[in-house]
Amino acid sequence: MAAAVSAGAALVAGVDLGGTWLRVGLSDLEGHILRRARVRTAASKGPDGVLEQIAETVRQLASQTPHAGLGGLVLAIGVPGPVDGRRGVVEGAPNLPGWRRVAVRRRLEESLGCVCLVEHDASLAAVAEHRLGAGRGSQDFVYVTVSTGIGAGLVLGGRLHRGYRGSAGEFGHVVVDPDGPRCNCGARGCLEAVSSGTAIAREAGRASAVEVTRLAEAGDRSAQLVLSRAARYLGLALGGLINLLNPEVLALGGGVIVASPHFYNQVLASVPEGTFPSLRGSCRVVRTELGEDQGLLGAVELGLDFARAQHDLPAGAVLA
Repeated sequence: MAAAVSAGAALVAGVDLGGTWLRVGLSDLEGHILRRARVRTAASKGPDGVLEQIAETVRQLASQTPHAGLGGLVLAIGVPGPVDGRRGVVEGAPNLPGWRRVAVRRRLEESLGCVCLVEHDASLAAVAEHRLGAGRGSQDFVYVTVSTGIGAGLVLGGRLHRGYRGSAGEFGHVVVDPDGPRCNCGARGCLEAVSSGTAIAREAGRASAVEVTRLAEAGDRSAQLVLSRAARYLGLALGGLINLLNPEVLALGGGVIVASPHFYNQVLASVPEGTFPSLRGSCRVVRTELGEDQGLLGAVELGLDFARAQHDLPAGAVLA
């Protein structure tokens, strides 16, 4: 467990660590974000470089905020890979080179002198959408992001579902094509290896999924075929997810979904192929509402739950 927050704590730092972007926000205990920053993730520098980048960004935001002492800060971070939340260790992050059993909590607490909480990024995005966005009012809610990678966050019975080892939600690493391309995780034919933004760009021989989307919308047949194939794999996998969990709401987000309404519609068209009609009919499939702030807001919510519990302040449902 993380150490107890000091009695003078009045701020929470939320961190959304992605393979492409690092977002950091500083919030008061009412959830108002006072300062924020977005920088390109120094992924090529490995865990050491990225953790120092996080620490330095938090220091900068705190230095710009009156009465913001790091010793009383609660830092909550979402990372893109399996996490042992109890120990604050990232087991692996396929889209961050060199991340294997990284003791994120210990290293950031030593660097910044504050409490640090570590959670899977898609889980935190799910918390944010469940409380503040597309999942408001639901009890069984699934969030799926399609971006650099693919991940899911699960809120079941109104509470975040972490799984036995805290790594529930690795939806992108469900194998959908055993003979498919090699995934960054080492397996072959993962959903992430055929339907993520990275996979779409690679398959089309382009710099990004956004470029592929633009070409497809302009009538490029090759780009259209790449997107259609990726959308069908994703839709079928989502159908299976609905069969497995029977959620009330399934929200789709991430850069690829946002960039291409046509891709989103193709995904929706494929979902019924993999779903029992009765289950598909009872599940509301929607776009997410919080945009690129999902992960950051979810990290802030995690930090707020912890800080409020320490201060015996009123709040919504505590995650842990």
